[in-house]
Amino acid sequence: MIRIVIVEEKESEQKLVQKILAPHSDFEVVGYGGNGFDALSLVSELKPNIVIMDTRLGGINGVELISLLKSKSLHTAFLILSTHTEEAYLGKIINLGITAYLLKETDMNTLPQAIRTLHKGGHFFSPLVHDKVFHTLLDMIKTKASDNPSPLASVAWSQSLGKTHSQKMMNVKFSTIEKRLIALVVQGYSSEEIADHLCLSGGTIRNYLSMLLQKTGQRNRTQLALFAINNGLLNKSYN
Repeated sequence: MIRIVIVEEKESEQKLVQKILAPHSDFEVVGYGGNGFDALSLVSELKPNIVIMDTRLGGINGVELISLLKSKSLHTAFLILSTHTEEAYLGKIINLGITAYLLKETDMNTLPQAIRTLHKGGHFFSPLVHDKVFHTLLDMIKTKASDNPSPLASVAWSQSLGKTHSQKMMNVKFSTIEKRLIALVVQGYSSEEIADHLCLSGGTIRNYLSMLLQKTGQRNRTQLALFAINNGLLNKSYN
């Protein structure tokens, strides 16, 4: 059972979330709140698995509130429902270790899937902000890697944003085309753009990506990019 707390200032939106979750037997909503003070009380007392919350809560700085909430319950994960799409704001959210972020206007139907993914240690971002999150994440990792080149520090920081697998490269060998493809993934190119860049079909690129994920033990493109950065694959030119 996934124990959930909902913190939403608007009662109508709180009821909408409740309605979406109600049909799912693996969810148990254990508390409701309408402001930051409610959130602090509920998280401290109930220690839920997941808090679903907006970051606009009665004038309280949502980013600062999340930091405080995380200190109250170390094993609670946070799923943000918001209307913000600005990269600077997303960067602050990512830096807090938030790995689930949905837009209220477009993503409410994916809320159950996002909850289950987050509970399993994965990440789930709105398609409309995914590219912004991807580029912001990579910029932050590169900056931290340059500030502290220790591979262990880089891995630890990336894991705080979402669980990754096999971050250390253990006798993994890549063909020239795979190395070039990885470099393009890190630069944020879509599969179609990579196909154009390498003069290959989209289907071929998707097959290569699938094989690379299996070979490196990663689950998605973001983790593949993290893997490449942590293992110094970007120190060589493959373009």
